[in-house]
Amino acid sequence: MIKVVTAAEMQEKDRFTINNIGVPGVVLMENAGRAVSRVVQDKLENVTDPLVYIFCGKGNNGGDGFVVARHLWNEGVYVRVFCTEEVAKISGDALINYNILRNMNIPIEYISAIDDVRELENEPPDILVDALLGTGTKGAVRGITAELINFINQNLETTVISIDVPSGLNASSPEVAGKAIRADVTVSMALPKRCHLFYPAKNNVGELYIADIGIPPSVLSQDNVMLDMLEDYDIVLPFRYADSHKYDNGKVGVLAGSNGYTGAAALAAQATMKMGAGLVIIGVPESINNVLEQKLTEVITRPLPETPEKTIGQVSKGRIKDLLEWSDVLAIGPGLGRSEEVQKTVIDILRDFDKPIVIDADALLALANHREILESGPHPNWILTPHLGEFRRFFPGETKTSIAQNRITLAQDFAEKYGLTLLLKGAPALVAMPDRRVYLNSTGNAGLASGGTGDVLTGFIAGLLAQHYDPDEAAYTANFIHGYAADYLVSKTTQYTLMAGELINHLGEAMNDLAEKQQKQ
Repeated sequence: MIKVVTAAEMQEKDRFTINNIGVPGVVLMENAGRAVSRVVQDKLENVTDPLVYIFCGKGNNGGDGFVVARHLWNEGVYVRVFCTEEVAKISGDALINYNILRNMNIPIEYISAIDDVRELENEPPDILVDALLGTGTKGAVRGITAELINFINQNLETTVISIDVPSGLNASSPEVAGKAIRADVTVSMALPKRCHLFYPAKNNVGELYIADIGIPPSVLSQDNVMLDMLEDYDIVLPFRYADSHKYDNGKVGVLAGSNGYTGAAALAAQATMKMGAGLVIIGVPESINNVLEQKLTEVITRPLPETPEKTIGQVSKGRIKDLLEWSDVLAIGPGLGRSEEVQKTVIDILRDFDKPIVIDADALLALANHREILESGPHPNWILTPHLGEFRRFFPGETKTSIAQNRITLAQDFAEKYGLTLLLKGAPALVAMPDRRVYLNSTGNAGLASGGTGDVLTGFIAGLLAQHYDPDEAAYTANFIHGYAADYLVSKTTQYTLMAGELINHLGEAMNDLAEKQQKQ
């Protein structure tokens, strides 16, 4: 796993490294600039007589830019350095590196107005290095820096490499508050920042590199940062003993489906079986049982007495009770229906079932509308799987925008308050746990924006729960594999044609591919 930090968290790691470890700040700046210069040189590999523009501000980000200029100059690359501040406003480590450029007779051009750079349109560089603003930015950028950002975005056709964060972004937020550089490459120092991984800010980041600037691993991995991004080697795939029996691999009950929504039920049940559950029984309203019998072969169907609206209801509870007693794990919600009768039945089930349970789709609506069962927590066996719209139902005072911007804190608070595991779907998806840890998913693509993929995810989680994964481990493992399968498929076809059923059909191939990658690491 790799820590994902806010600006304040990264500043604390810098401070600790300087004050407690004894690595001078100017050494960290030197390492940062050298790392960026290597990325620039890699991008210039096939360019003859390259030209690089470096735009610097007055802070440490600008100081990194001065170091980049020196290293490129020493390698024979012609650079032009532009600074938005006069030397009197530059201080500390940045001033040290500014003076080094002056002593080397590398010209630094001061920008006081946008007219000072108009002529650059006539000779665009091969690469432009953005070192204007760093991780301390909050709110919309103003003045000459905002004008310069707009000029770079609109008028210079070139590859843009940003140092640490594209200028104008808040390192701690997905929000794009005003003008911000649209980078082709961002070289982040030591760890990724939140803006690198969450939309819409991520749209400005481009290809992300993480640079080693000399902060010890023991400092980078300190537990004060609660957000981690999962990597391939963090995932433990299911294991099956050679003499295992189907009952060793768990019995899963699925409650899903209603008239018109047989597909959701079938996908969830089939995905549960495909992920390795030993036995799966799906309970559905009796009028759609014949459809499920045709859709599913390996899954057992259980017709349930139904309401006049052809959904489960209070009339179904006797047969449902039998299913719950049989099940080691329950998945509930996909295509179930939204009537008050369905909601009341769901709440009764949640109140009585004390084994691991995946709560999705229409069952989440019931839970949001009947908060008393949620408030009776903790619920250590619960995994909730809302997308942002479903999650918003639990926060009636929040807007769609505020939910998106504050999703990490809201997810942490929610999981901690109710003592459950929360898988919050989105780009990227995340899993929040009762101890406030959050695991950020690093797999998946826009092909998952297709009907039924969430039902498949529900089944994957239930399948892992059946094989004795803890709720948090089942949630983040299923989430990772779900996205990995999507990436595997898109690598062979295209995200535009990805369908939910293909995630199930090609799961084995994707998991084999992941296992092979892990063996090589």
